[in-house]
Amino acid sequence: MTTTPIRYAYFGHHKCATQWITAILADICATTHLRMFEVSRIEDWDFADLRALVGCYRPDILVYSNAEIDQVKLLPPLRGFHVIRDPRDLIVSAYFSHLHSHNLGTWPRLAEHRRQLQAADKSAGLLLEMEFSRGVLADIASWDYDQPGVLELRMEDLIASPVEHVVRIVEHLGLTHLPRSRYRERLAGLIGILVGRAQRLARRRLRQWMRSPTPEGESSATARVHGLDPYRHYPLDAAWKHGLRYRSLAIADVAGIVDRHSFSQKAGGRERGVEDARNHYRKGVAGDWRHHFEPVHIEYFKRNYNDLLLTLGYETDAHWV
Repeated sequence: MTTTPIRYAYFGHHKCATQWITAILADICATTHLRMFEVSRIEDWDFADLRALVGCYRPDILVYSNAEIDQVKLLPPLRGFHVIRDPRDLIVSAYFSHLHSHNLGTWPRLAEHRRQLQAADKSAGLLLEMEFSRGVLADIASWDYDQPGVLELRMEDLIASPVEHVVRIVEHLGLTHLPRSRYRERLAGLIGILVGRAQRLARRRLRQWMRSPTPEGESSATARVHGLDPYRHYPLDAAWKHGLRYRSLAIADVAGIVDRHSFSQKAGGRERGVEDARNHYRKGVAGDWRHHFEPVHIEYFKRNYNDLLLTLGYETDAHWV
């Protein structure tokens, strides 16, 4: 079996700042001529597993935004980082996102959940969300936190000091010490992104037109896909700007990249901590669960997820309130 060429990876989970982190990483990739490829859920793709998918598209950097450890274990050794979040904040963020802002187009199952949330008050809705997000919390619980080469981070630390932690990520991956790129390599990388996006969109349009299941025996290279555009975060303007220049990423460049993707920029000028319940970038602070959990939610959460909370170190006492 051919070894996949992947060198770097970001492993995330739903409602753990995946869009923000991916946007920053895409900006870094545009500067360094690395091909980034985003995968949300393996079941959205007609591939046997993550290894087969990566082997087909051959990215330099994989973004796996709903990471399952069983799939990750199929990949060869790599340098990567993994980000988690306080599960209580994850539930609150998921509740508001699923109620108002998350795109239904790529997640059909969410439509029925949204109808249930809209028919319930917030107290009942949070209980519904704790059950609906059980799979996400299970993925976080089953993760291997001792993988060689994988840097473990918390979203809370990232948003508190983003420049410092993005520098940690860049240094861990070694992106400031990449070999000098050749003209042919730079041009091929830029063309690869453009062709990859066009190929992806063409496949989706063709499938919509045909409205037929994948023919038996179709190769992985022409597999049907339903999920998000894996290049959607890639800044094509920045890629073009850097596309014909030597790759160059210095530590001093990180602050500017992070600033371009600050909460205020993403939220239309609203500062972190100022809430807009209908915006995907709703509030951007840690510990917000305290403003929404009632005794019934604390009791339900303890009964279902207390072991996870203690294992991750977000609480040290099982009787937290």
